[in-house]
Amino acid sequence: MKGEVKFAKAGEGHRLNEPTSRNVPVQPRPPTATRQSSDGGVAARAAAEAAQQRLQQQTSWQQSAAPSSRTADSIRRQAQRELEQEKALDNQLQQALDLKDHYFGNRQISVESSPVIDHTNFLFKCPDIFGDDVSLPYNELQQQIEETLRLQLDSEPIVSATLLFITCNQKEQEKLKACKEIICKYFDNIITNPDEDKYRRIKLQNKVYLEKVASLKYAFELLQASGFLPSDDSESIIYQERSIEPLQLARDTLLNGEPIQVQLDRNLKIFRPTKERPAIPPVQLLPQDPLFYQTTVGDVLREKQRQKDILDKEQMLRTKAMRERDEKAESNVQYKYTVIRIRMPNEMILQVIFQSHDPLSLLFDYLRSYCLVHDWLPFSLISNVGRQAYASQEEHSSTFNQCGLVPAALLSFRWDEEALRDVQKQTPNFPADIYIKPEVLANANQF
Repeated sequence: MKGEVKFAKAGEGHRLNEPTSRNVPVQPRPPTATRQSSDGGVAARAAAEAAQQRLQQQTSWQQSAAPSSRTADSIRRQAQRELEQEKALDNQLQQALDLKDHYFGNRQISVESSPVIDHTNFLFKCPDIFGDDVSLPYNELQQQIEETLRLQLDSEPIVSATLLFITCNQKEQEKLKACKEIICKYFDNIITNPDEDKYRRIKLQNKVYLEKVASLKYAFELLQASGFLPSDDSESIIYQERSIEPLQLARDTLLNGEPIQVQLDRNLKIFRPTKERPAIPPVQLLPQDPLFYQTTVGDVLREKQRQKDILDKEQMLRTKAMRERDEKAESNVQYKYTVIRIRMPNEMILQVIFQSHDPLSLLFDYLRSYCLVHDWLPFSLISNVGRQAYASQEEHSSTFNQCGLVPAALLSFRWDEEALRDVQKQTPNFPADIYIKPEVLANANQF
């Protein structure tokens, strides 16, 4: 069987004596399937790429022709939301800064005036120059002091020039300190090297001299009083004295000198009650309109806001120090002056003026040394707000601002009851109802 298959595959038979090469027609071979497959793939890829390009062009045309999905309204709403978020963040930051300043910052604000006091009527005096009898407004008094010292430049040049220099520049302490150091350096260089000419000359166009010395009032007059004279070319000043004693005196005076101080005049005023003007208005003079005593919408809103602030503060986590700071009655505003009124038991009212940083003890010293007849008898002053009592026997180092007696306060006067009883036992006819010295009543401004 296998032999037959092999015989059939051997092809057409031929005789052994016949030649092997015969003219057999050759049939052309068809192209292989592999070549057909390769050519068809290239064509297919080209057709796919062309179709993809047409699709992309159509898509881009549709996108450009279609309206934008983010309309003007949506953009405006988005911008509004971003602004609100930014505003909320700013509010949170400001609240955090306020809390930090409230609990850890300096809450004292110094002010020159207040709506309660008219400072234009305040008077000052300078006991060192004019004594206690001259009282003038602050600016006018400063001008009088300056003119008086200028008149003394010829008789006492070093002392007068130093006082002018220190007094007229005392509001600029940093510049004054720097200028004093430079002037003392000028003096020290000459004292240490008296034979060196370069130390005796100060160039007027020198940068340090122009910025830190010449810019202060009466600095040039101080150098002139110390022995410096202008040069021939007027470009410098030269110390021409051979002796250094004037410089040593000027240096010591400058280092130890103090500005001329002015004092606030107490400006004592006494108010006497009369029938036309009693100390306490009677009930008949109070407003009769019932609407005056009714709560307004503004009052309700303010109270509501106050309770909301308290609730927010209670819900916030606070340390012990923070709670104590909230509970402590401390004024956020530090006034410069305060007007104190003292109501005597006979309804007479005394009015005096103090600086807010003065200790409360100055008030007791002033009353004892100047006003009261029985200056040896203990007494107390009771604040009408809070009913805080201040006894004259106690030490009062707290200032008026720390005690809350600013920018004005009303205190009630009374003798110490126990001390008064002891005195009345020894002196039955003791005049306890006489409080103010007669000469004070005669000289004070009465209203």
